[in-house]
Amino acid sequence: MKKVLLIFLVAMIFPQVILGKNVLHGFVKDKKTQEPIAGATIDALTGEKKSIRRQMTKVSGEFRINRDSISIAYIQISALGFRDTIIPVTNDNILIILLDEKPLLGEDIIVTAQKHTTATQDVPISTSIVKSPEITSRSPESIDYALRYIPGVSVTHDQVNIRGSSGYAQSVGSRVLFLLDGMPFLSGDDGEVKFDALPIMNIERIEVVKGSGSALYGSSALGGVINVITNNPTDELHGTINANIGMYDNVKYPEWQIPDSLVKRRFASIEAGAMGKIGETGLLGSFALRRNEGYRLGDDSYKENGFAKITTPISVHDRFETSVLVANENHGGFLYWKDLNHPLMPSDSLGAVDGRIHSLKFNLQSSLESILSDHFILTSRASVLYTNFSTDSVPKESAPHSSATNYYLEFGGNSDALGPVYLTTGILSEYQTVNSDLYQTHHGISLGAFAQGEYKLSPMILTLGVRADGIKYDDSNSVGSVSPKLGITVDAGDGLNFRGSLGTGFRAPTIGEKYVDQTFNGSFHAVPNPSLQPEKSYSTEIGGSYRTQHIYLDGAVFYSLFDNLIEARFVNQNGSEVIQFENLTKAEIFGHEEVIEFYPLSNDDLSLRLGYTYVFPRDRITKQILNFRPRNLLQARVETKLGSFTLSSDFRYISKYESVDTILIQQVHDGDARVDAYIWDARIAYTAQGIFDLPVTFSFQVQNLLNYYYVEIVGNLAPIRNFTFRVETIF
Repeated sequence: MKKVLLIFLVAMIFPQVILGKNVLHGFVKDKKTQEPIAGATIDALTGEKKSIRRQMTKVSGEFRINRDSISIAYIQISALGFRDTIIPVTNDNILIILLDEKPLLGEDIIVTAQKHTTATQDVPISTSIVKSPEITSRSPESIDYALRYIPGVSVTHDQVNIRGSSGYAQSVGSRVLFLLDGMPFLSGDDGEVKFDALPIMNIERIEVVKGSGSALYGSSALGGVINVITNNPTDELHGTINANIGMYDNVKYPEWQIPDSLVKRRFASIEAGAMGKIGETGLLGSFALRRNEGYRLGDDSYKENGFAKITTPISVHDRFETSVLVANENHGGFLYWKDLNHPLMPSDSLGAVDGRIHSLKFNLQSSLESILSDHFILTSRASVLYTNFSTDSVPKESAPHSSATNYYLEFGGNSDALGPVYLTTGILSEYQTVNSDLYQTHHGISLGAFAQGEYKLSPMILTLGVRADGIKYDDSNSVGSVSPKLGITVDAGDGLNFRGSLGTGFRAPTIGEKYVDQTFNGSFHAVPNPSLQPEKSYSTEIGGSYRTQHIYLDGAVFYSLFDNLIEARFVNQNGSEVIQFENLTKAEIFGHEEVIEFYPLSNDDLSLRLGYTYVFPRDRITKQILNFRPRNLLQARVETKLGSFTLSSDFRYISKYESVDTILIQQVHDGDARVDAYIWDARIAYTAQGIFDLPVTFSFQVQNLLNYYYVEIVGNLAPIRNFTFRVETIF
């Protein structure tokens, strides 16, 4: 604990400076919704309306302009999707500026791609954004369900795959860097995403950067970056509470039924939260309880999580934010089915972990944004993520367990001091400690530094960046890499934009990939590979987009070449087949992706979205297709509003895996059973005024409406049709 406190004190106190208080301070908001507008450009103008200083608003819509030694007569506010506004400067302490909409489809602000607020069309790589209303409309138990409907993204039993970059390895290792409010949220032992811990109620948006086309993120970002951004507290105090209750339908075939199961298996959850401000300090908190009996025997779960966040200005130049997250899960250990005639029953030999699995997650993170001058902003970030899992197997001394702690520290700067060149720089460090019978006792340390410049030469923006990484485990030799990136965007006018990127990426193996040593159910033995080498990628993308007030089109072609790609394989060791992570000599992935969004009505009461992704992933030496990668992904969504009613529907098509591990399918009965997947969800919601004139929303949802049977991984029937009834009120 002393180490944790020391890290936070150093990270939060070091950047503070004492500056003058002659600051123009304000907030920019949407006039219609009162929501803050991030990334709005604030130009300070003289009496002749000549620009003398410029700044962009933060995610909270806030801006601060130092007006020492200058005279500001007006400010001009420009934001994508809103009308430009010029207002005279008054003596008000805080300006509240409301902008009228002038929307174009596809125009949005993204923070993750460039580590500062940027228009999506100014980013040289493909991005996607999913906002809170779409996430919560699906009544998800975990946000991985929302990720499944993002073009180019698939999820295989909690392992995220962007454009074929990742296969499946029992959730060990990830080529997608997962962030929570800009800081890593991957466990220190196996690099797994802890989806159940994330506070669904408090998610403001999810930003997805596809491919390794950014110089700002290092190891684990080979396939892309996913950043979950939580809400900031609102000015006024309000709360939200919702409850879900649902059940799984019966399966079609009598022999599939779980014995002695006369009642349909059910699930339920309750979430509650509140946010507001006391003075200038914002407070936010929520908790969630979830119970799911599971549609398979031995697959039930109990989940609880809590989240709290505080934001406060320390001075007119410094804004501090801290959050804490705690989550606990207790679930069954279903691994593989008994056979295709009994897909809801675990295998007698290797179908389930012996005993229940208990897991605990704790995350503490803080950030401090300091305006050091008119042209430089320093952001300091620090986080600690602790994860622990164990089983209650008998005998207890043989029960698998693992605990890991990941410490993270970053100092990053943004500067426009060079005029047309916007600089983003930073240094960071991570330290992992692992104590486990799966991965033994190890520690690792990584250091990184990055710099990126964006040169605006109208109508183009040229981006050039470089990142250096070094990683060391225990007493082994350190490994490292220097990864350059180059990007370009072109505004061709009339809503037409082009983009291109070229660069390299780097990922070091996780402690779990290098040192796993465990026998699962007496059948599968995973062995360590301490000589496992980092993987390297070379990637390129060319794309473009077109947007009007009613339609948005986006398309891209991409290609990635991998050296030393890390994959889990069955290998022969001393006459036995064992699982080991190995480096493939070379692999490649190429493909294309198209997205269409259509709003045919002027009031946006009808919306349609269609995304298609094709990938061709193969080993360049053997010419074999890489394991557990679907070649085709199709995602569609339609939503319409009819008065107080909202109707929406989602559809997914996932082509079956062309290649899986041949030895694995021999170990699992009917392990080769796999088909193309067609999943259709539908929902209806009604909003009314309830008791005390509080808005109440009732919704009913059917997931897997056609009750289509498919598998996501070998020997695992995917979720069958289920029904959810939800009630939510805001007070």
